[in-house]
Amino acid sequence: MLTVLNAIVNMPPRKPYNPNTAYGRRKRREEAQKYYDNLPPSQKAEVDSWSMGCLIAIVIIVLLIGFISGNMRGAVKWLSH
Repeated sequence: MLTVLNAIVNMPPRKPYNPNTAYGRRKRREEAQKYYDNLPPSQKAEVDSWSMGCLIAIVIIVLLIGFISGNMRGAVKWLSH
């Protein structure tokens, strides 16, 4: 039994997964979700406020570009997808 435990403890580290594969992207998503779930509420609120601020900024920029270029229909269509 001791040799089995010793073998487990002394195992070489696993090869890291490739983040460019579906498995790697899924593992990265799971790690990010686990990290977010373990944040205290104050840090979650900060992350959420930054995310919402970035989303609002992107929407404003797209609408501004659509207004300047005169293609407002295209900008709204792009935002709706």
